[in-house]
Amino acid sequence: MKVTIPYGNKEINFDIPDKYLYTIYSPNNVKEANDLTKEIENAINNPVGSPGLKDIVFEGCSVSILCDDNTRPTPAWLILEILIPKLLEYGVKKEKIKILMALGTHRYMTEEEMIKKVGLHIYKNYKVTNSEFKDKKRLMNLGKAPDGVEIWACKDAMESDIRIGLGNIVPHPVVGWSGGGKIICPGIAGEETIEKFHFQQGLAGINMFGMENCPVRIKMEKLVDKVGLHFIINTVLAPEKKIFKIVAGHFIAAQREGVKFGKILFGKKISEKSDIVIVSSCPADIDFWQGTKGVFCGEHILNDGGTLLLVTPCYEGVGPHEEYIYQIGNNNAEEVLRRAEKGEKIEGDPIALAIGTTISRIRKRIKLALVSDGITKEEAKIAKFEYYENVQQAINNTIRQYTNPKISVITHGGELFLY
Repeated sequence: MKVTIPYGNKEINFDIPDKYLYTIYSPNNVKEANDLTKEIENAINNPVGSPGLKDIVFEGCSVSILCDDNTRPTPAWLILEILIPKLLEYGVKKEKIKILMALGTHRYMTEEEMIKKVGLHIYKNYKVTNSEFKDKKRLMNLGKAPDGVEIWACKDAMESDIRIGLGNIVPHPVVGWSGGGKIICPGIAGEETIEKFHFQQGLAGINMFGMENCPVRIKMEKLVDKVGLHFIINTVLAPEKKIFKIVAGHFIAAQREGVKFGKILFGKKISEKSDIVIVSSCPADIDFWQGTKGVFCGEHILNDGGTLLLVTPCYEGVGPHEEYIYQIGNNNAEEVLRRAEKGEKIEGDPIALAIGTTISRIRKRIKLALVSDGITKEEAKIAKFEYYENVQQAINNTIRQYTNPKISVITHGGELFLY
């Protein structure tokens, strides 16, 4: 059977013998919002678990709008076109509104990327800047979270009276589902705080992609409660970045409501696991740091000893954490991470170690293979991925390793929730 999967801005076609193909997993068909303005207005005017926006802001207050970066598809420009006029209507002065790209540990966005994210009109008329996670001069110490983690956050955001978060809700490998308080941590958090946040995932010992009551998220939300996130607006986007639902309100209650819609769109129940899974990382295509979300997605449906073939363009190569591939390939990653968690000084990038630990653990249960224009054969070897020039070659070779293998295909591994 001929199969087509997305690959960045194009598609890849390949053949799978009918006798081996079990199923193809894709997002569910849903009816997208017809009137986007009305959908956004309705969400803001009917917040979940929160007072109305006009009861949160006050005349003369300063507002930081925290926006996820270019690795996320959130249509921030659409939301800002409605949100900012409301803030002005409720008495917030134009000069007291700023927009902060909540980068976490991702690279700085370029001016062109920020314009694309927020829209040219907003960019020209309001202060739009990148968050900071390393430079202590741009960070503020806020004491300790309930679990003892030292809280460092971007000063630009913390100097405002009100913080409003914009984001998108999809399955996520660290906090189960994205959105909500994640715009604070790791969004605008400092390096030390983000390290501890990711350590929790690396040491959890389980794949938390799509987990609803994720223990890391629950701890993170207690930290966010201390920092202060006053209102969120989160999208749930169907493929092609079409809006399915928008939720707004309290950073926990509204996010949970959004997850309900996320499950309708992205949730797929499986009856049997497979021996071979071919996963397009779409829409997490920008680099390997994002693309490996496809591993977290596909691992859920693989038998022990099965093979996961990750198909991801990785336009920007490995991504913001160059040591990531080394830690994925490090058989002792978890041991090193445990020492780091206890306070031992280790060499290298702790965040790369934390995320790399999880995939290092996964590849001890299943085999990992890769097709990518942005990752070299040498880099794949370091990460202990089998490297192939094209998908068809990978399929033909992998089939020979099994007797009557059951093969599944995942078209959107960056966001599907398989259970």
